[in-house]
Amino acid sequence: MSPPTVTNHRRVPLSSSVSASILTNTAIAASKGFGWFVTGSPTLFAETIHSLADVANQILLKIGEIRGRGGPDAEHPFGRGQEKFFWALVSAVSVFFIGCGVNVYHGVHALLNPEAVEPFTPLVLGLLLFAMLLESFTLVVAVREIGGWRSVVANRHRTTVLAVVLEDAVALLGILLTLLVAGVSFIHGPHPAFDATVAIAVGVLLGIMALFLATLNRRLLIDTADADLDRAATQFFAQAGIKVDVTSVVIDDDRCIVFARATAPVDSHALGEGLKAHVRAHASKTVDQVYWQFPAAPATGSVAPGGQP
Repeated sequence: MSPPTVTNHRRVPLSSSVSASILTNTAIAASKGFGWFVTGSPTLFAETIHSLADVANQILLKIGEIRGRGGPDAEHPFGRGQEKFFWALVSAVSVFFIGCGVNVYHGVHALLNPEAVEPFTPLVLGLLLFAMLLESFTLVVAVREIGGWRSVVANRHRTTVLAVVLEDAVALLGILLTLLVAGVSFIHGPHPAFDATVAIAVGVLLGIMALFLATLNRRLLIDTADADLDRAATQFFAQAGIKVDVTSVVIDDDRCIVFARATAPVDSHALGEGLKAHVRAHASKTVDQVYWQFPAAPATGSVAPGGQP
């Protein structure tokens, strides 16, 4: 028998950081593209591709957010929250092949076949500083949305916002490296080999970030447990003096279902409601449903959902 449809589904507000990043990265890509057109710098080309890839990836994240808001139905009894993880995975794969692959290829090509590079002009430097300002703004918005730097690990299941945080952080580092190239160009004149090496470094940074995000979203798509929630639930039952083995399954950014295996019959409704309140207060997450498993009776075992939503 299929599990009952969850009826306490709540719509999570759309991420403001994703929307802001789409707008700012569009402007940043245009400014970097103009700088590359003026100078022919491989690093600026890498940064332009980087920003264009960021725009495309954040559009994918927004698609996942919108589709993931769908509530429970007969086909998806726990809602469509895991759509976010799927589209975040698609986004990470695209970063790897477009952001990392194209930049590394272009950098290696420029390193093996160096061409004359125009010096960075004050206008190009101004555009880079403008891009750095915009990236800093969206990074601050994303970090605040995820709960601050100290909450990044605890809120790692919010992969949509986490992707924006990491992409903006890498983008800022890329701009700083580009400014380093500009500084070398001002002091020693254009240095194509150094320029190409920095372009490769930007591509490698994007590849590392993409692999991390892809690994995280892959784990979430194959029904991973929430260790923090499991600890909070175990603590709750221990305080109640009940021995229960707890396993959770992540179904959205901050939503889980819980399977509780008790060693003796208990008041499943009261404990289920108490657990939901405890997790909400101590882990800032929502338990949609608690499913209980009790010791087998002489004839048959019983599995019952505990607590009504």
